[in-house]
Amino acid sequence: MTKILFVNPNTRHLGTLLTVYPPMGVLYLSSILREAGHDVRLVDADIDGLTSAEVRRIVSEYEPDIVGITMNALQSRSAFEIADLIREENPKVKIVVGGPHPSALREGILEKCRSVDAVVYGEGEVTFSELVRAFEEDRSLERIKGVCFRTGEEILVNEPREPLKNLDSLPRLALDLAEPIRRYPGAYPVGGRPSIHVMASRGCPFKCTFCSNPVWGKRVRFRSVGSLLSEVEWLREEFKVREIFFQDDTFNLNRDWFEAICDGIIERGLNKKMVFKSPFRANERLLDLDLLRLAKEAGFWMIFYGVESGNQEILDSVKKNLRLEEIERAFRLTKKAGIRTYASFMIGNLGESRATVMDTIGFAKRIDPDYYGFAIATPYPGSEFYDRAMALGYLDLDFEDYDLRRYVLRTENFAPGEVEELVEYAHESLESYRRSWIYRLRRGLSGGSGHRTQEQDYFPASRTPDEDLLEEEIVMGENDWDVLGPGWYALEDWPPKVRWTSKRATAYLRKSDCSTQLCIKVITSFAGLVFWISVNDRKMGEYRLDSSGWRIIRVPLADLEEESCLKVGIEVDKTWVPEEIVQNDDRRDLGLAVERIWLESTTPR
Repeated sequence: MTKILFVNPNTRHLGTLLTVYPPMGVLYLSSILREAGHDVRLVDADIDGLTSAEVRRIVSEYEPDIVGITMNALQSRSAFEIADLIREENPKVKIVVGGPHPSALREGILEKCRSVDAVVYGEGEVTFSELVRAFEEDRSLERIKGVCFRTGEEILVNEPREPLKNLDSLPRLALDLAEPIRRYPGAYPVGGRPSIHVMASRGCPFKCTFCSNPVWGKRVRFRSVGSLLSEVEWLREEFKVREIFFQDDTFNLNRDWFEAICDGIIERGLNKKMVFKSPFRANERLLDLDLLRLAKEAGFWMIFYGVESGNQEILDSVKKNLRLEEIERAFRLTKKAGIRTYASFMIGNLGESRATVMDTIGFAKRIDPDYYGFAIATPYPGSEFYDRAMALGYLDLDFEDYDLRRYVLRTENFAPGEVEELVEYAHESLESYRRSWIYRLRRGLSGGSGHRTQEQDYFPASRTPDEDLLEEEIVMGENDWDVLGPGWYALEDWPPKVRWTSKRATAYLRKSDCSTQLCIKVITSFAGLVFWISVNDRKMGEYRLDSSGWRIIRVPLADLEEESCLKVGIEVDKTWVPEEIVQNDDRRDLGLAVERIWLESTTPR
């Protein structure tokens, strides 16, 4: 038996948390290795905020035979530092790296970091297993496909391994190694927690220049519908997963396959237990209203579209294989189907100028996505973008300098810092537009809200949640996911952390036998507010706030002794709009600010 420790490096030095889901790649490897009888552990230094020194201490205590480090370009600094520290601690341990960055650079990783013994490139499930056996038997690595390794001062790159033909042959993720999975926030926006990503296919046939896909390749391979649906059921039953993000490059590429997935979700009732989201291609031949309506019925609440640019010449230059009118059509149809949209834009691709950026901003206003993001275009190793930038002399940095907040190219079109400023300007321009009276008028004429609605950071529960999700207390910002119904605004950190209600708001609690009263800690910005509290649609009392200070409202739960789940309703007699008082462009209709809702016995806590 071999002891193997996988490490997901910390990237907090970049100013943001990059890890939003459990690391799928090493969890697939872990499943296979455990089936072979090995002892496997995972250290997620990113999600747990561990320093490299703390990782070294864990390695020292566990004493593994092999350390496997997963890495992308943004993790390279931490990965190399961890490898060096482990090597100092234990000269005999085998250190192996894999993931998109090593798959693109191969021998470049070994040249950069002498502490690394081998690189696994491409799909690693079979390769890593053979590597472990070779280490156990003290054999040469020369015949293992998909491996780059050091022998003395020489670096050898073996021939690549063929991609897996049957994805159903893979075991289920060793997700228990990443528990508790609720600590993973999920990819924004999140429709329910825990949120987990699932890859239903591998490979992408498109040729976008900015895409670095050195692991999965171009040939698309699909999992069977039955295997996929069984995994979704397993995730729901074993880990109480509430949202699945199908993180495929082209989830709507095969219509029959996608429709079968949606039909299976509906037949098994999974659409009543959880929600789904996925990236779609916007190409007209791949998307129509019938497909989107089926997705809506199956529980797809949001579709992610890689728009990239609002300028056709830039779209063509990055080989997006997409027309602007196709994108507009996709957003129009998706909204008509009742599904929310996310538009992803890039600024700074080769050929970009201030004029093309302005085109992108104007196009973003035109398609009016529910959610959006403007990213700095970054040439990752393995992409055509990277190769072209290198050939043109635009890129002269070390990979450890990659940073999502900084433009790494030096081109004649932009001065230093200009792309960063344009990204910020694009975001501010779109937000300013959404605050304008023109936007509100347009939204009103189209049947939407006439005022700006702040984006929610939770997905409202439309029905009573499963009892295993409910607790006797809701603390805003801590355990308020999946237990709040409609009527709440985004979390605010004063402190304390609070959520405002609109005119009406709903929340759900689990009641124990000894709970005799409902407590709500509230505040509002003006005196004289009247509000009502209901429980399970029964009005329990009318209350009035005569001061602007915090107040705890206690509601007796008489005649509710037999109830185990409580639907708590809050309704105010009037709302107020901050903009009308402080002129701050905040047009929300606010009722009460709530810090916590809880149940207790007649003896106060």
